[in-house]
Amino acid sequence: MEDAELSHKIRARQIDAFEKWMDIYSGDIERFTIQYGYGLKQAAKVTEEAFRIVFNQLESVDDERSFIDALYKQTVNILANTRRSNQPNETIFLFEEDQELHNQIGQLETDKKVPFILSALHKLDDTEIATIMDTSVEAVELAITEASSDLEVAQLEKRLEFLTRSYGRLKTSFRKEQVFAEPRKEVREPGKVKQTISKKVLISWIAGCLVLLSLLIVPVVTSEEYKKTSAEKYIERLKASFEKEVGNRYNELGLKETTEDGVEFNHIFYGKQERDDFVSMIRRYEGYIRNTGTLDKKKVGEEYAKIIKSLELPSAMTKRLFKQPLADDVEKSGEFIKEYLEQYYILQQSYFTVLVKYEQLIEDAVVDGVIDIEEFLKKKETYPKDLQLALDGMIKQNIYPMSVKNWAPIVPVFKKNEYSAKIRSSIHPDLRGYLTGLEAMPMVTYPGLAHPLEQSIDYLLEIEKTLLATKLTDEATSNLSWSYGELFYKIIGGTEPDRILDTDGKVKTEIRAGWERIAGSGEGSPTAYLIQIIISEMEATNWTESQSRNRLEAYDVYHALELAKAGKLDTFIMLGIRQSASGIESVSLPDTYFENLVEETYHSFSSDYDQSILQSVSPLVIMGVYFYANEQEDPETMWHLYIKKYNADTLDEYVAEWSRLDIVIESLDSLLFDGNGGTTGSIGIQRGDTTFYGVEMVLDEDSIWGIKHVDLDFLLTEFSDGQL
Repeated sequence: MEDAELSHKIRARQIDAFEKWMDIYSGDIERFTIQYGYGLKQAAKVTEEAFRIVFNQLESVDDERSFIDALYKQTVNILANTRRSNQPNETIFLFEEDQELHNQIGQLETDKKVPFILSALHKLDDTEIATIMDTSVEAVELAITEASSDLEVAQLEKRLEFLTRSYGRLKTSFRKEQVFAEPRKEVREPGKVKQTISKKVLISWIAGCLVLLSLLIVPVVTSEEYKKTSAEKYIERLKASFEKEVGNRYNELGLKETTEDGVEFNHIFYGKQERDDFVSMIRRYEGYIRNTGTLDKKKVGEEYAKIIKSLELPSAMTKRLFKQPLADDVEKSGEFIKEYLEQYYILQQSYFTVLVKYEQLIEDAVVDGVIDIEEFLKKKETYPKDLQLALDGMIKQNIYPMSVKNWAPIVPVFKKNEYSAKIRSSIHPDLRGYLTGLEAMPMVTYPGLAHPLEQSIDYLLEIEKTLLATKLTDEATSNLSWSYGELFYKIIGGTEPDRILDTDGKVKTEIRAGWERIAGSGEGSPTAYLIQIIISEMEATNWTESQSRNRLEAYDVYHALELAKAGKLDTFIMLGIRQSASGIESVSLPDTYFENLVEETYHSFSSDYDQSILQSVSPLVIMGVYFYANEQEDPETMWHLYIKKYNADTLDEYVAEWSRLDIVIESLDSLLFDGNGGTTGSIGIQRGDTTFYGVEMVLDEDSIWGIKHVDLDFLLTEFSDGQL
């Protein structure tokens, strides 16, 4: 309230209010000018001029924050257009270390120096600095990073802390009365003007003539040529800067950039996209310079800054996160998670590439299917240099080698430790399941769970909470969803239900308790909904069998999750046709819903063979109608299900040669259709361990699936008399 009142008075040009405001900020501006590289006396004059300009432009400023931004902006403009009167590296501090760092900061390039000073010494955030400098936040971030790198000062943060204290002890020379004083004018007494040309003036006149003569006889660089040369030099500086940025990061990672073409599996992918983007950008702007001779350096710098930003390592991302935690901001936590995991997975693959390069070394370390990682790392000094560097580099990113029997002899994974706990506490609670997905890997080792049941359920429920809350649809979220579905599938027995059964053929007591815990996890939980169905059926059979458990696949868990996020979980059913993540449609039999659909379609179609009835009908239903017509001894309907151009027999010939297949649809275990989203596909008929893919389907121009071919000889010889 007080700030708003002061701002109102300042905008009304009340001198006492403006003086009060100068008392608050004059010290900051004078110190900024000194930090920029100006001497103590000149810093005061620059500060006075900055306040004078702002006072004369008060009408264009909106609020207190805008006043401050305008003040810094005017100061930057004055400094850029004022010649320094002091000698470079003027001594202003008693402590040699402070003076040395002060000099180094003053010698930075202006585009780096200003953002660095405002951030490190004036504690402005990147958005405020971008406003002051009329640039992007990305460009500011890049400038600050480059400035810190250029300084090459050990323990920079601690040195800056001491330097800030020394700046605070400087005596200011700012005089606020000068802000409102009339600008001085040169005054000469009448009659005192000399009538003769002084020697100094004469020399200047001669020099001017010589310059004019040189312009006539010596070729000069035109303004256009200067701009072109300047643009070309700027591009060259960007090239050098990019190589430095990439090189520094590769050194920290302990990796070597793959630049030659080769086997994709052996490629280090970190930085590959950024290099491609940078090369494309440089080629584009080099062409622009050739054609126009000019370059919008601000635009190019912002584009370059975005490329460099995408090179940011996970360790740098977490440093930002720890500095400004996001535990109360789910949206920004999501942005952080997305950027972090994208880079993590790239680095994980890169380190895996290095490890598999030394396959023999890895195999020699395996004992009983697993590697003692502690012993493996103890011998690090005996390994090839690039492997040593990679092992050191991955740890800086909280990636450690792990060995899991029946999963992988060695693989780089995210480690659960104090560092990961700090990341977890710094992001929104709803999204911490992403960290769980990293820390708990692997969660499944075939044939069973990688962790104890209780711990696996902990992981399941935390990941579920995150998947229900997140709005991200990226690859990392897909990976987490896959892990979630696989984990639940294994908890209910997966493809080996005997693992969950006791010697009496009933579900083990500890398994039942775990299922009950999932069932009580709350309304809206997909796994609670699914497990309640399974428990109900198990209880009806004295815990020996559940048809829903037998039918359930990982895809059903994903489907239930999507329905839950849409608020439609109550519409989930495990009946009817389902589609797996790979696109295969299936229906488990017996299935009353599917069987009724087949019968309804048969009766509608067989009445007059109207093809439009089959439009957009699933090929599995078409096949079901085929088998149902066979049961009804209706070869005419079966014939009409074929695509005519592939069927050489006429209706009469087909009926005459037809013989009933001894197959009842209810006796099958399932029907499958593999079409991969195209216009052709195959029907699989499954019973027991046997799956027969002998039916070819084709989608016509009217979106009607028809039968192209059925291997009747195979069906008649192998699957007659119900022996499918």
